[in-house]
Amino acid sequence: MRPVTIGDCTLPVSTCVPGRDASQSHFNYIDISAVDRNLKAITNARCLASADAPSRVRLALASGDILVSTVRPNLNTVAVVPPRYDGSVGSTGFCVLRCDERKLHNRYLFHWTQTPKFFANLTRQATGAGYPAVSDATIKAEQVPPPPISEQRRIAEILDDADAPIELSESYRESGNPGPEYLQRELRRPV
Repeated sequence: MRPVTIGDCTLPVSTCVPGRDASQSHFNYIDISAVDRNLKAITNARCLASADAPSRVRLALASGDILVSTVRPNLNTVAVVPPRYDGSVGSTGFCVLRCDERKLHNRYLFHWTQTPKFFANLTRQATGAGYPAVSDATIKAEQVPPPPISEQRRIAEILDDADAPIELSESYRESGNPGPEYLQRELRRPV
């Protein structure tokens, strides 16, 4: 299993200009602030009037795309576009990775983008002191070990299952309830 570059296993992503189509008065906008870097999920997409589209709105997103922030790669801000945001528009502050599913499973790549090796490599290559960033080309030049697709799916399923309790815990806490650590402390506290 020889590593391949991410760029060799992904498809091009088109750009768009919101509002060019007169029938589209509003659109879902996903910028870097819309991604929760701890949950690795889009949590704050905004619906914008096409006339108010920021200049960095240019990437046509599809369900399953992987968003990797090109700014401050040490923060490892990544997410997968869920079905409800299919057709949304993304900021050019992201490198959008659309997997060629014959070569690379999107959930496998999503988990790979969270590895310390991946974001340490990007952090090392970032330029700019106050606003360190990497280019799309730098991200797409990163290598990923591609086992057979069936194995990639199996690995992704295992990692997705392992993440499920964390996601549940985070959503429980966001709803105003204490996390499991609090409950464990309370149960062990002397009466």
